[in-house]
Amino acid sequence: MNLSRRHILQGSTAAALAATPLPAIASIENARWMGCRQVGETHFATLFDGTGRVHLDIQLPGRGHDIVPSPDGQNVVVMARRPDRFALVVDLNSGEIHHHLSASNGHHFYGHGCFSADGALFYTSENHYETGDGVIGVRDATKGFDLLGHFASGGIGPHEILLTADGKSLAIANGGIHTHPDTGRSKLNLETMAPSLTLVDHKRGELMSRHTLEPENHQLSIRHLAAGPNGLAAALQYEGPKRDRVPLLALFTGTDLQLAETPSAVAKAMRNYAGSVAFDTSGDIIALTCPRGNLVSFWSSDDGRYLGFHTARDVCGIAPLENPGHFALTAGDITFQATLDSTKTTARFAETQWDNHLVPIA
Repeated sequence: MNLSRRHILQGSTAAALAATPLPAIASIENARWMGCRQVGETHFATLFDGTGRVHLDIQLPGRGHDIVPSPDGQNVVVMARRPDRFALVVDLNSGEIHHHLSASNGHHFYGHGCFSADGALFYTSENHYETGDGVIGVRDATKGFDLLGHFASGGIGPHEILLTADGKSLAIANGGIHTHPDTGRSKLNLETMAPSLTLVDHKRGELMSRHTLEPENHQLSIRHLAAGPNGLAAALQYEGPKRDRVPLLALFTGTDLQLAETPSAVAKAMRNYAGSVAFDTSGDIIALTCPRGNLVSFWSSDDGRYLGFHTARDVCGIAPLENPGHFALTAGDITFQATLDSTKTTARFAETQWDNHLVPIA
């Protein structure tokens, strides 16, 4: 694979793809974070600081997945884990739930959403489960998040969605997996699944481009996305035979979706499942978490080169800290910070099981 910096910059849409990343926090001690967690049999969306102090604990009707801050920093939308149908709009100052959202008849959410740049619209990744078509719901965030309509995601099973930096399109990770609420989280089309990364004009609902891996990799589900200065990184989940050893990181430069070259021992350790992905603030290092393999791995964004890893039980949520090469993570019942060279536990949460994502709150 040749992903030199020059090659990346030649991508015709690379600049547009460099979506605004999550805000980075100077240190985990002075940070505020939000994530979904399970405590016993109860689910929460939790706002906490770097010392482990909980500021808000919003009880959820089911398991949550991602948390989406509004552009003005006043609210977040807590998205249900697929194939559930709820989302909550929460005031970050008071903890009040302003709106209870529900997927429309015949649809369920896929765990993710994003705002338009001005905060006026909110987009949700959804499944029209009778047809199996992936769709993006469009809601008016200025009028109670009323549903305005849907447009096609360009694939099956859209999961994470990001607004591109130019504000013109959504980058959509279509996982390729058909599900139906009657069968819970069962995957109904593993032999024929066709994941893709699509760019869709969110104002007109028109497909701008569609990108796939090689046909032999059609069971590598494209799930989570991170935006760097020169393109996107995608976290993958393999739905083929467990004995197979496959890469779980793909890089998208604006023209090509390519797998990172992965040492066989690392591929084996990752156990075919990546949970989250993030760039550091320099854009030079990508971190990929693998909760089933209990490790976080590090990669060069310049050429996709593997750099190293740390082990941590059930590590999944990740976001950049301000210093280049530094990340904050959740793992099991702890939060910790990590660089390529070291890790440090920062807080422990009794009886907690953190979900996939960790979101900085300014």
